Amino acid sequence: MSRSRALPVVGILAGLAANYWALETLLADRTDPAGSWISDLGARTESTGLLFDLLEAGSGLLVIAFAALLMPVLGSRSRRLRWAVWALLAVGVCTVIDGAFPLSCGETLAEPCELRYDAVDILHGAETFVSIAITIAMFALFATGLRAEAEQGLRRLGAWTATAGALWIACNVMMGAQYLIDDLGEVKGLFHRGSQVILGAWLIAVALTAGRLPDPGRGDVPRAWQDRR
Repeated sequence: MSRSRALPVVGILAGLAANYWALETLLADRTDPAGSWISDLGARTESTGLLFDLLEAGSGLLVIAFAALLMPVLGSRSRRLRWAVWALLAVGVCTVIDGAFPLSCGETLAEPCELRYDAVDILHGAETFVSIAITIAMFALFATGLRAEAEQGLRRLGAWTATAGALWIACNVMMGAQYLIDDLGEVKGLFHRGSQVILGAWLIAVALTAGRLPDPGRGDVPRAWQDRR
């Protein structure tokens, strides 16, 4: 399969796989979509935890593959977009790490269990904060980089990226606010899952838009692109 055909396929699969949590009512022994973190599904206390960890790691690998296909198509257009694609690849790496190092306990699914705060828990928590920072940077880089392009379709994607990024950040702010506002703890899972829906929809939008761009592998890159590298 050529890069031009593989790019939209892999991007759409990455967007869908980012929402692997949607299978929880079918696969998980215990589930609470409103009140639990997605990470709780893969906790080491859950009998189906390994399955959800594999699904998460697989979704991360798809994001990495999508970024690799996207690099010559968008990354060749400007330095900012090149950094944006690298940030997307880093998001995929963080997702793989998140799945490879699951929480010791699904606190909201197996109350009153408590995290052990062992090395794996600490790595998982650190990765979460790093991933949030990288994802914010990714949305910012894509939004500004795409809006600077001449093509109307890319500028529209840049505007959608800015909107998606703002909504994604808002969801994460509400997730953090649950530590200050008790009532939000009962719906934190909705914000967590909502942020993944936003990310997945954005990945699909990027895949569909980038899939219509010239394939540099066939020598279709306009000279103007090369001059901006």
